[in-house]
Amino acid sequence: MKVYLDYSATSFKKPNEVFKKIEEFYKSNNTNPGRGGYQLALEAGKMVLSTRNQIKSLFNVGIKDHVVFTKNVTESLNVAIKGLVKQGDHVLISSIEHNSVYRVVEHLKELGVIDYDIIQVNKDGTFPLDDFNKLFRVNTNLCIINHASNVSGHIMPVEEIGRICHEFNIKFLVDGAQSAGIMPIDFKELNCDVFCFTGHKHLMGPTGIGGFVVKDELAKDIGTLIDGGTGSFSEDSTMPNVLPDRFEAGTLNTIGIAGLNGALSFLLNQDIIDMFIKEKELHDKLYEGIKDIPGITFYGDMEAYKLPVISFNIKGLDSGELAGLLDYQYGIMSRSGLHCSPLAHETFNSLDGSIRFSLGYFNTNEEIDYVIDVLNKLGNYK
Repeated sequence: MKVYLDYSATSFKKPNEVFKKIEEFYKSNNTNPGRGGYQLALEAGKMVLSTRNQIKSLFNVGIKDHVVFTKNVTESLNVAIKGLVKQGDHVLISSIEHNSVYRVVEHLKELGVIDYDIIQVNKDGTFPLDDFNKLFRVNTNLCIINHASNVSGHIMPVEEIGRICHEFNIKFLVDGAQSAGIMPIDFKELNCDVFCFTGHKHLMGPTGIGGFVVKDELAKDIGTLIDGGTGSFSEDSTMPNVLPDRFEAGTLNTIGIAGLNGALSFLLNQDIIDMFIKEKELHDKLYEGIKDIPGITFYGDMEAYKLPVISFNIKGLDSGELAGLLDYQYGIMSRSGLHCSPLAHETFNSLDGSIRFSLGYFNTNEEIDYVIDVLNKLGNYK
């Protein structure tokens, strides 16, 4: 049996709509949207616009707010962070941030542009809502929070964090890499100014496509990361202020957008809450089935309201070697190491790395039964 348990990295199986949309666009169009007035280019532009509107519908984005496409959530975070901060700003991040945030702010600090502090998330995965504002300074301009940890799956109370930030006139950015597509996302209720997402994880689209949602009143204040042709206002020597053109220099990954369009067509016909419940039930079944293995350690409160992610180690078994054994001998695909998030591993006291099982929509009860059986066999006979 082959079992894929690395949905936090990317979705493995995709809805058939993804492949159909890619094939349809490649065969019948394959032109560059916004770069020609002929019919096919206009139709390509309509497909891109349709995908923006699908994102708006799935995330309940306001009519005036904007959806911008990038190649992945890392680019989205770079655009938003570097475009929002200015010389002398103070920035806050949490201790479960991915390197796509941590390395960005550290680089900006090394350049002497900003200073930053880290909000320490508790070892059980809860956020210190009562006192994190003690880190606020008079020059604090931006707070960045990972909606859900890619290491442990714990969900941060972003609505309340955003409310507190806005009380102090601090901009709020949410990294939705792990939450988009698996949790109900309501941009109007998140209390954030920017929500960054990627298309290939729980949105179940192809790789190479991501984006961000930004409030209209903030969008024109964000500096550009990449300048170039937009197919609009070509007579100007600077990037246009019109959205989304301002942040979409160069040719879009149109085929990736087509695939994302197919994935979103699938998701918009599902009940996201029902999907989450199904995946969480599989998570709970897996946890119950392996929790009594001798020497096993889990990271964070496993009974919390969280994404279907299980991060663990078994005493006496190297995580990398165990992951390799699970793959090559038993067909169970997982991830080991630091998962591009050393801050989170420091938070959970797992800096030697861990094995991560992350579940998705296409996992089955039969697969979970198999994983439980294999891991118990290995854990009890190590």
